[in-house]
Amino acid sequence: MEELMRHCIELDGQDHLIWLSRTAGGYVLHVHGGDVAVSLDNGVLRVGDIEGPVHITGQGDRLFIHWNGAAHELLFKDAVLRHAAGAASGSEDTVRAPMPGAVVGVSSEAGQAVKEGDILLVIESMKLETAIRASRDGVVEAVHVSLSQSFERDAPLVTLAPLGEDA
Repeated sequence: MEELMRHCIELDGQDHLIWLSRTAGGYVLHVHGGDVAVSLDNGVLRVGDIEGPVHITGQGDRLFIHWNGAAHELLFKDAVLRHAAGAASGSEDTVRAPMPGAVVGVSSEAGQAVKEGDILLVIESMKLETAIRASRDGVVEAVHVSLSQSFERDAPLVTLAPLGEDA
């Protein structure tokens, strides 16, 4: 089975690493090493053996989902392998490539102060452009790639340093 881009989502206040893959019969959601078939058809969401009417509304990176009588809030937290790398190292200082690709835009430079969510780079992989955003407030310590440069999955893209007290 082909692994697709991983994402970090926050569901009801708890972080989850997920990814979705297509199968002959639909889609499979991969969560914490478990796999579950999912489908959405005519306003009915089926997750594994559970199905029910679903109402979804969005605001920015947030989805508000009402499914089977329960309300849920889902926050998309960017495509992240950095989440897994950060959890292992205890640091989110280096933003890493979520997939192999090439740099198509550079929006940051060493010494620049950035806020969480600011676009640092734009990358392209399989003809899909993805904005790479700052994971926290900080100062760009180093940009490890340049325009048109190719890179592999998990390659360091940008390193952030903490904001100084005078920033």
